[in-house]
Amino acid sequence: MKLLLAILLLVHGLIHLLGFLKAFGIGHYPMLSGQLGRVHGLIWLLSFLLFFITAFTMYFNHKLWPWLGLLAIIISQILIAISWADAKYGTWVNLLLLLVVIPGMGEFFFNKKVDREVKLLNNLREVSIEKSVVSKPEKALPPVVADWLKNAGIGSSNSMSKVYLTQKGEMRTSPDGKWMSFQADQWFSIKDPGFIWKTRVQMLGPVFLSGRDKLIGGKGQMDISLLSLIPVVRADNDRGINEASMTRFLAEMIWFPSAANEPYISWESIGTHKARAVFTYGDQSVSGVFSFNDKAEPIAFEAMRYMETGKNAKLEKWVIKNLSFRIVNGIRIPDKSEILWDLKEGEYHWLTLEISEIQYD
Repeated sequence: MKLLLAILLLVHGLIHLLGFLKAFGIGHYPMLSGQLGRVHGLIWLLSFLLFFITAFTMYFNHKLWPWLGLLAIIISQILIAISWADAKYGTWVNLLLLLVVIPGMGEFFFNKKVDREVKLLNNLREVSIEKSVVSKPEKALPPVVADWLKNAGIGSSNSMSKVYLTQKGEMRTSPDGKWMSFQADQWFSIKDPGFIWKTRVQMLGPVFLSGRDKLIGGKGQMDISLLSLIPVVRADNDRGINEASMTRFLAEMIWFPSAANEPYISWESIGTHKARAVFTYGDQSVSGVFSFNDKAEPIAFEAMRYMETGKNAKLEKWVIKNLSFRIVNGIRIPDKSEILWDLKEGEYHWLTLEISEIQYD
């Protein structure tokens, strides 16, 4: 789809180049009946260049491409209005391109908002944890958890404070729904626990969803919008979304295992291959059970987590199954996982993901 749009921009731009060539007497163009002065021709050239640059920057995901595209469309439409008899059909192409440029502008503002939130997350000070996390007596980790950290490559010298990772995979919004591909970026703060998760879900053709989940200061928030413009879901700082976001952080600790030693996590041994983790922040607590194989790898996580948002939110069993492991930047982590809801009606497998990249600070 991106390639087709780039080609459309280039072809549309090349048509504008004809106005420049006619104005400067380069070639013969009987389809252009009007007289064009050289200044007019230079504006046709400018329009061509803007469409060309827009195609290039859009294809390579430069954040300014929607603004260049909008400028190109405005100049193009002014030229079309001046040469209406010859160029009027270009209006339909400009309208089609406008339907792509406007969501691109929405995505630009969406990304700017996320950038501000990531900056806030990265500026969290470790001292704030002293006020927000209930202190608990130190105690030894369950043997299987200690083995997990050792085998994962976690020692006293590599405690993590910030994490950035990228994901790709598929998700769906109902048990029998269509699978949709997604890509995501996620930022974590470990010492003062929180995260920002930004995703783009491809629905159908050029139609996409923008999503952002976050947990900062024990408060969760979820925003989902169609084409980065039309709000679909918004949940903000109520018990359901706060606890759901904390549960997510707890489960995703598998990607930054040193968090298992942080003061806001406490552990309870459940046999030889399971351990319950409790995440406490202020007066809020959530818990979940990690299951390990004989290599002390975390192969599953289960917790009661709020499903849906607002008045429809209810606690359901939430399960993560880790399918494979690999070493990334010296740490052995799960790199492929399935996430499902274990409902009365049966299992609802709603997301499959793969870690593409991970960086630790």
